[in-house]
Formats: sequence, C-alpha cells, structure tokens
Amino acid sequence: MNVLIVEDSSSARKLLRYTFEHYGCMVYEAQDGVEGLEMAALHRPDIIISDALMPRMDGFQLIRALKADADLKSIPFIFYSSTYTGEKEAELALSLGAEAFVPKPTEPAQLWEKTCAVMKEWEERHRIPAHPAIDESDEQYLREYSRIVASKLEEKVHELEESLALREKAEEELRRLNAGLEERIASEVRKSREKDHIMAHQARLAAMGEMLSNISHQWRQPLNNVSLIVQNLQMEFEAHQLSNDSCRSYVQECIGLLAYMSRTIDNFRAFYHPDQARQLFTLHSAISDAVALVKDDLESHGIGIEVVNEQDSRVDGYRNEFAQVVLNLIVNAKEAILLRQPSAALIKIVCSQKGEVAFVTVTDNGGGIAPEITDSIFDPYFTTKFKSQGTGVGLYMSKMIIEKHMWGSISLGNSATGAEVIIKLARAEEPSRVVPPEAVPGAIDTGIQ
Repeated sequence: MNVLIVEDSSSARKLLRYTFEHYGCMVYEAQDGVEGLEMAALHRPDIIISDALMPRMDGFQLIRALKADADLKSIPFIFYSSTYTGEKEAELALSLGAEAFVPKPTEPAQLWEKTCAVMKEWEERHRIPAHPAIDESDEQYLREYSRIVASKLEEKVHELEESLALREKAEEELRRLNAGLEERIASEVRKSREKDHIMAHQARLAAMGEMLSNISHQWRQPLNNVSLIVQNLQMEFEAHQLSNDSCRSYVQECIGLLAYMSRTIDNFRAFYHPDQARQLFTLHSAISDAVALVKDDLESHGIGIEVVNEQDSRVDGYRNEFAQVVLNLIVNAKEAILLRQPSAALIKIVCSQKGEVAFVTVTDNGGGIAPEITDSIFDPYFTTKFKSQGTGVGLYMSKMIIEKHMWGSISLGNSATGAEVIIKLARAEEPSRVVPPEAVPGAIDTGIQ
C-alpha cells in the first residue's frame, strides 16, 4: 500500500511514517496541502492521510482540490486532526468526500486498523467516491467552512491571549524573584563582610592575649633580676658598703635588663604587625621567630619544642602572617598537651621539601583529635575549649592565611602520638613582586597595630 502523509508537524510525520512502514507500506510525506496536492499528482498514492489545520492550504481545501481533479478524486482520504475534532468538522469533512475523520492521538495499531477498513470499503465500491464532489460555487460549503475556520481561529486567539497573560504573569513573577534574589545576595554579602570583620577583630584580640601572655613570660626573669639588684642596692647602702663603682655596675645592669625588656616589646609588635607586601623568605627563619616568642612560656609548662630543618625552602608570601600561623599551631598543640598531660611533652616542627613543594609539619604528643570533629576543626567559631578560653577563630584564620594569602594548603590529621598538621607551599626562587594587601584575594588583617 502506498500512503501519502500530509502533516505540518515533523514529529507527527515521523511517527506516522514509522507506523505505516512497520506494516510494509511505501510512505510519501508532504508538509502542507500545497505540497500534498503536488505529491498526490506525482505518486498517485493508494490513500491520503492528512491533518486539518496546516499553513498555505489546510486539509479541507486540499480535499476539495483533490475531488475537483478527475485523476485524483477517487483516492481515499482520511482526516487525522487534533484541532478540528467536533461533530460539525467531521460532518464537513465527510460531506467533502473524506472516508473517515480520526481524532489525534490514536494508537498506531488502531490507526492501521482504521486505514485497512477504509481501504476495504473503498475497494468494495470499485473506486467510486464515497461522497459526491462539491462544486466550487457551493455556497453551503463555503458558509460551513468559513464558520468552522472562524470558530477555530477564535479558539486559537483565545488560547494565545491566555498564553500571553500567563507569560506576562510569569515574567512579572520572575522580575520579582530576581529583585528579591539580588536583595538577598546583597544582604548575604553584607553579613559575610560583617562576619569577616568580627572574626578579624576577635583574631586581633586573641593575638593580643597571646602576646601579653608571652610578654609576661619574657619579662618575668628580667623583672626578678631588677628586683634583686634594687634589693642589693638598698642593703649595701644601709650597710654603708655601696661604692661608686658598685652603684654604676648595678645601674648599668638594670639599664641592660630594661633595654632587653624594651626590645621584647618591639619584637612582639613587629611580629604581630601585618606585612605590607609579599616577599621572599625562608620558612625556617619565620618558624624560629615564632618559636622564640613562646619558648619561655612552653618551658614554664614543662613542654619541649624541637625544630628540625631537614631542607629549608624559600617561599613567596607574607612572612609575619605565616609566623602567626605557626604560632597558632604551637598554641593549639600546647593546650592539647596541657589537657592530656603526657610524659615528656613535646612539640616538633619539621621543614622539608619534595620537588617544587615545601612542607612544614607540626606534630605533638597531646593525644590527637577525635575523628568526629576532624571535618569541623577549621570551621569558624569551632572550638573544643570553654568560651572563656578561646573563640575558635585561630585555626580558621590560619587556614585563610595559608590558602588565600599564601596560595597553599593546610590539612590536619593524627599521628601515632597526637595531632599532625601539614602545610604545603609552592617553593619560590625568583624575587617577589610587590602586591598591596588590598590586591590579595580574601585578604584579612590579623595584625595588632
């Protein structure tokens, strides 16, 4: 069987082609009535299956043209439409000579059965048209056709108006959502900036507390010596044994001790002052500076600290900020050790390198970190201490410095005896370029002015 499909929808044509080819038919395709009329004249199909609503020439106009052609009027014609599905449309189609009017969608097997039934009836009539051809001047056809087309056009216009109204409503809702989203984004950005400022302030306060604590340890022995010198002065003076040379000696010794204390203040101030530009520096020297500030404090608590320089590296970054990270890690290790009280308490820092990567490993024997908090240890405000002992910003700020300022990475895990922190940084050999702090992505001031 040769079948001509006249359908403006490509997907619908493809489905019909698959259906009829499945049953062994030869299928021809046309996109509208004009093309369908040409294909019918060219191929003389056994049957035509046509949509009703199509551009240029619709199904009703196509069947009138076919029935007006002496060579084509006997070809069976089936309307297959999803738009014209009412009784009036079916009556008009049948009055024009169509064998059947099938609404979309119809199952492929049912459509094939209907097509076979139409062909059987047509063969029984010996190719005589099922209905008489209607003359072009038939006023009844024109009136009925115009009424049906106008009705469908009104429906389509109404559908378009509803669609446009829904679209305008959706666009208005989208504009409202966009405006609200922009406002929420701006609000979240403000909150994030406020949080960063608060955490930076808390970091400065925490650093100030550490600084004062370490200064007190650095000053304790010199102040004790000054106290002893003053007592000796008084005793010798009261015993009339104070000579000019002894007095000058005591005074010079006091001046030396006070100068040492003054340098301690300067050293701490320089340490906590933020760098203004990136620079090349060696990791071991920055680590040594950090250790020097807390060594007395650690010794007063019976904690040893060991710095192992397996292979030193130069890196490009902010020296004081990196030293502050090391100081934060030492302080955290000290607190873990004080909590567990291990024998032979020790903090160990190792400098090494592998290829183009520099490593700094900080370990302690404070028992390690519980597995359930490992993933949260670098979160802001996370702390295992009492609120009076810490704010939980030290490790978070350390992570920000290493990742955003130094472009490296920091990770935390457990060794056999305690916690292990590994810092990875890119080694640098070329002179550092000068970059202002505000140009550094995510720069956070953690210094004390």
